[in-house]
Amino acid sequence: MTPVPGRKPAMGAHVSIAGGVATAPERGVKVGADVVQIFSKQGQRWEGKAIEPDDAYTFRAETARTGIRTVAVHCAYLINLASAKEDVRTRSLYALEDEASRAALLGIPYLVMHPGSPGDDPEEVGIARITSGLKAFGKFPAGVSLLLENTAGQGASLGKTMEQLRRMLDGAGNPADVAVCLDSAHLFEAGHDLSDAGRWADFKGELETFGILPLVRMWHINDSKSGLSSRVDRHEHIGRGCLGIEAFRHIVNDPVFRELPLILETPKDGVDEYEMDLVNLAALRALVETPAG
Repeated sequence: MTPVPGRKPAMGAHVSIAGGVATAPERGVKVGADVVQIFSKQGQRWEGKAIEPDDAYTFRAETARTGIRTVAVHCAYLINLASAKEDVRTRSLYALEDEASRAALLGIPYLVMHPGSPGDDPEEVGIARITSGLKAFGKFPAGVSLLLENTAGQGASLGKTMEQLRRMLDGAGNPADVAVCLDSAHLFEAGHDLSDAGRWADFKGELETFGILPLVRMWHINDSKSGLSSRVDRHEHIGRGCLGIEAFRHIVNDPVFRELPLILETPKDGVDEYEMDLVNLAALRALVETPAG
């Protein structure tokens, strides 16, 4: 990945689809985004209203009109390929297929999924279930890639280390349409302190060691209410949490990641749904340095 001199990172936020998926690009305009992420249905439900062809057409038209790209659909949180319950794993595969079909219909390239939790079962059993599920799923629709998201490690959730992600990918046969989304808050909560140049270099070295670096396709860029290694997943506004502003400076200016979309998932607790996204994006953009050359 060769950065383009002078290009600034594409930044945005997770936005609501209240009123229909076609409302997402305009919400992106209102939060000052270049790119957005959405749920294609309610994030806490297995099923959702079908996306009709007219809805998809209007969504694509709004994307063209506003210039706001929707880069990712975040999978429903109920999906758990590592579950100890066979019926949940089966239902998760059907839900993943539905999510992938919806993304393809809308022309959205990335589908972000939390790897899952095996509950009281051993880690290796959970990873084996995930890899089995990915193999059973097979290929994703043309133009759609699944991104496994690293986690804080809360409870028994898998994906808290790059080594775990590597085992999932290897076990699934390293499919070309499965890659990685990194979440800054989850990294910190799982034990990665990215606050100075040395620790940032160590983290990138770990990404290289496990072959994750070339697979990173986007970032969820969030501060954390929880402390280092807390394994408690709690997002906070940029610069108001525990990561330290220098961690974000490293992310937005690193030449390896400069071409990737950076998506906020910070709280929507301002006067309206747009206020704090505007504040957080301004804080991030203030950190962007002009590349040499």
